[in-house]
Amino acid sequence: MAGRASTFSPEDLDYLPGNTAAEKRSLAKWYAAARAALARNRPLTTAATPTSGRRRASDLSAAEAAALRSVGAFKDDAHIQADNDPLIRSQAQYMALLEESLSAAEAAKLLHVDVSRVRQRLRERSLFGIEHEGSWRLPRFQFERRLVIPGLAQILKALPPDLFPLDVVDWFVLPDSDLQLDSDTAPLSPREWLVSGRPVEAVVMLARDLTRA
Repeated sequence: MAGRASTFSPEDLDYLPGNTAAEKRSLAKWYAAARAALARNRPLTTAATPTSGRRRASDLSAAEAAALRSVGAFKDDAHIQADNDPLIRSQAQYMALLEESLSAAEAAKLLHVDVSRVRQRLRERSLFGIEHEGSWRLPRFQFERRLVIPGLAQILKALPPDLFPLDVVDWFVLPDSDLQLDSDTAPLSPREWLVSGRPVEAVVMLARDLTRA
């Protein structure tokens, strides 16, 4: 689709960032897993961290911030333990998030509105977007059946504004023990709770708790 971030094939290791073949293979593996999770609105593979451990943009190291801003460009002097390095995982997941997200034009088409309305909503934080190379990417978790999920604007305004994008996505799609009724067999994620038409305020309260953390 027009405006989509450039793709790469996991087989095309020569075109991946990274200093060694092992790093490239690891990046390709995490990228493929992240794209599969995002396509199904499932948590990313590094998401199983407690609420108190969630990252904010200000918590990232200088190396992480630089690498993620460049969408996977490793520093020449940053040697990486390939298999389980969290920086490789974060880079791959961030690349996948950009790839699986909608452009502003695609979101406008989905919602049957003008693209200027989408940009307005991004500015007022009633839609969630990531600025990348002068354009916006809108993660898919916030849409359901050509609509924005209920209560999104209230929740986005209650969330800490400096949460890292990967953690925003995971927060919406990870089950939360506070979002379970007696009739439920398991806790729901904020996204599932909202899509099922349950009270928005319960999710807003969870978002405010993150702000106070």
